[in-house]
Amino acid sequence: MATSTGDVLLAYLGQQLGEMLRHGPGALAGQPEPIHQLRVAARRLRSLLSTGRTLFADGACADIRSELQWISGVLGAARDPTVVRDRLRALLAEELPELVAGPAADRIDRALDASAAAGMKSLTEALDGERYALLLGRLSEFVTAAPQTAEAARGPRETVRKLVARDEARLRRAVNGLAPRPERTPDLAPSTGTGGGPGCRDAGLHEVRKAAKRLRYAAEFATAVAVNGDAKRLSRLAAAARSIQTALGLHQDTVMARALLVELGTPSLPAGESGFSYGRLHAREESLAAAAEADFLRSWRKFPR
Repeated sequence: MATSTGDVLLAYLGQQLGEMLRHGPGALAGQPEPIHQLRVAARRLRSLLSTGRTLFADGACADIRSELQWISGVLGAARDPTVVRDRLRALLAEELPELVAGPAADRIDRALDASAAAGMKSLTEALDGERYALLLGRLSEFVTAAPQTAEAARGPRETVRKLVARDEARLRRAVNGLAPRPERTPDLAPSTGTGGGPGCRDAGLHEVRKAAKRLRYAAEFATAVAVNGDAKRLSRLAAAARSIQTALGLHQDTVMARALLVELGTPSLPAGESGFSYGRLHAREESLAAAAEADFLRSWRKFPR
């Protein structure tokens, strides 16, 4: 039975590797749910390797984290276009027929279906390739015999609590560093992530989401070694972080959707097409983004102190 922090974390990482192996065949076959679950396992592995990096020798897991980021990106490119397409289809279906002008629906479908097909092709090649096989092999070797530090040899209760505290502090820094909300969002303006405009705020909220996700994964892992009151507190912390992650995940969906609408809508007028529907959808996505941010702020006000 694992008694040190390092061994407990490695056992948990081994479970996540098992999830990757379990969902790999379904993902290779193009099944949406296995693709999602494989991505979750890869993200959880990468996140926990970041949380527990001080438990392992310098640089021991840096390359693995980089490769997990790579496969997560490949999985996202196969899945995200379909998510955005379904989202925009639902919004269009809610519009009155007379408010759907021009070929917007067809152009949106064609663009996102093409992106999804390209993403799926890249995913199939990746999962069937040598690079992914090497990643699985390195992960298997790591969870079996990772070089551990003196910190890893300590008992898990206090050490894991400190690891979670670091990720909680990281989330608070991300929230405290958010750019102010702009007074007005320019119509059909792309987010740039620079300056003090809406793009800067969007980029900051995305960083908060990533920090919340990392804290959630750390807190969920920590509940496995916590006792009594600690387990209840960590469970509440994980739920609070998940609430923030969910709200800002919806916000990030609107960022991707708005970027696509700008890309498709901008050339519509020079081509003699109506850009009305793109503008309508963009405005609705802005409204959904504001609602998602409001949900985040409500969750943050309730966040355990």
